[in-house]
Amino acid sequence: MFLLSGSLWMHLFQYFTISTACYLQVTLVGSLEMPKADVWVVIAIMSGVIGYCAKIYFTFQQNMTLYQNLITKSMYDKQLDSGKGTLLHLCDDVIQQEVKEVIISYYILMEQGKATIQDLDLHCEELIKEEFGAECNFDVHDAVKKLEKLGIVHRDSIGRILCAPLKRANEIIGTTTEEMVTRAQQSPAS
Repeated sequence: MFLLSGSLWMHLFQYFTISTACYLQVTLVGSLEMPKADVWVVIAIMSGVIGYCAKIYFTFQQNMTLYQNLITKSMYDKQLDSGKGTLLHLCDDVIQQEVKEVIISYYILMEQGKATIQDLDLHCEELIKEEFGAECNFDVHDAVKKLEKLGIVHRDSIGRILCAPLKRANEIIGTTTEEMVTRAQQSPAS
């Protein structure tokens, strides 16, 4: 996209205004030299030209303001997408992805009761394909490690993975930050 700088636009506007004024002067002088010059015709022509020049000027000023706002917004957006902002956004996305993996793994274990690591991997991938229409390579090992670390799944004697019931899992995990914030917002101010 080709954009003209403000000073170039101003020079073009000044050139147009000067050329229009010269043309009007020649036209007016020519019409006044005629023996039957009508003053009202001259006033009508002058007011039309002055109105047109004012319209051009104010349109130019409005376009310059819009252009400056566009540049300012673009610079602001680019500043947000640099450095720490980008890293925080990326970290947030990674955390959300890992939480989703843990939730899907736990859900499949709740539905299946117990499963081997291979079965769990297969069922998680099938669930994603059925619900979202996307093929993926589900990282079930990482999700199971996180669930074991939380203490809401364990392995039986032959290595199958079992999950704690949902109510017990909530008790094990404890109160989340979101729940504490919700309670604080609901309780009356002391």
